Amino acid sequence: MQSSDAGAIKFDKCLWIRSGIMDTSSIFRSIRAALLEREISILTLNGPRDDAGFEQIRKAVWASDKHVVMDGLMPHELKRLFPVFKDRRNFSMSMVDWWTSQHWYTRHAHYLIFRNYNGIAVRRGLGRFAAGRQAPLLAFPERWNFYAVASCLLRGPGFLAAPFLEQWHNHIRQLETVPVERLLYFPFTVLEEHVPVREEPPQYDFCNVSANGGYWFMRDPYASSWLNWGNLYYDRLRLIQMLAAAGNGRYRVFDLRKSHYLKWDEYMKVVQGSRYAIATGGLHQNSVAKYMEFACLGTPMIGEDLPFEYPWLTQCIYPVDGWSVTPQELEKRLPEALGRQGKLRENCLNLRDSILKLYHPHRVLDLLQEQADGGAIPPGYLKPAAMDPASDTA
Repeated sequence: MQSSDAGAIKFDKCLWIRSGIMDTSSIFRSIRAALLEREISILTLNGPRDDAGFEQIRKAVWASDKHVVMDGLMPHELKRLFPVFKDRRNFSMSMVDWWTSQHWYTRHAHYLIFRNYNGIAVRRGLGRFAAGRQAPLLAFPERWNFYAVASCLLRGPGFLAAPFLEQWHNHIRQLETVPVERLLYFPFTVLEEHVPVREEPPQYDFCNVSANGGYWFMRDPYASSWLNWGNLYYDRLRLIQMLAAAGNGRYRVFDLRKSHYLKWDEYMKVVQGSRYAIATGGLHQNSVAKYMEFACLGTPMIGEDLPFEYPWLTQCIYPVDGWSVTPQELEKRLPEALGRQGKLRENCLNLRDSILKLYHPHRVLDLLQEQADGGAIPPGYLKPAAMDPASDTA
């Protein structure tokens, strides 16, 4: 039942299957709300042990010939759904952490839909995944939970197995047949009501309100096996550690690692009460929704700019490569960064309205359909490096 007519697929007419686990985050709930407003059929799987959800999906999928969009499903959820789709197919894959997606699905999907443009870039040959960067072999978990501890313990064995896994990746890349025109960009969203502008007196010079431990197994053949179970947020971790130590601790720094999980109001209060928010996309230079949130909250960023996405970000960030900068280099640059803070904050506030329009959930859904219908991604979303096939950031 695999569809052969790209023009026949209208996302408003598809059946969407979403992960209930992912929908605990507001940035994903906003898409769910927009789908419901468009009266689009949604089914939910709340983890691999959701027997009732699985049975509902199985019956609905096999009772219909609708194209299915699997949106934000996690690897163990995809594994659970495999019996439903192994013969039926007729689906597209919408991915968040695309490097973890199971290859059977990406191989047989009609469209590959990426929240992060770096997934499209590596398939177009514009760059390699985390090119020239490596996660440390020895790491300690940010949070003492089973997954983080197991990942740190598996890092060494994973590194030793990488040469053999890379050979397998080289092989299965040849099996992927999704053409470039069916690689679609579906960026993260932001809503005005989630990011109200408030004037908070500065309490901190810098804040880190993001996770500093990102451990994954690379299932996608375009992601490097050398990074299996490595901390892809190592650059962010280095940056917060260096900022905390700079000037013998004279800068006021909020560090999420030393705090409890922040509710949204607490999160906004910390961000808007900081001169800078630490922002990086990890060793893989990945787009994250926090870039948009920080800008719309009026707080400029310190961290790494992105190679392909968010052309407006250059006006809102003081660029520092957390992976390569030395403590001495960073300390010398901090006075300049603080001197530029006022102008960068002004830029954030001036860009706020355009960012909210570009990444509104309904606009992003329209953008997805426009690409499927053969249209180009309009200005405002991507940088020149994403447009020029001759450029290579590898």
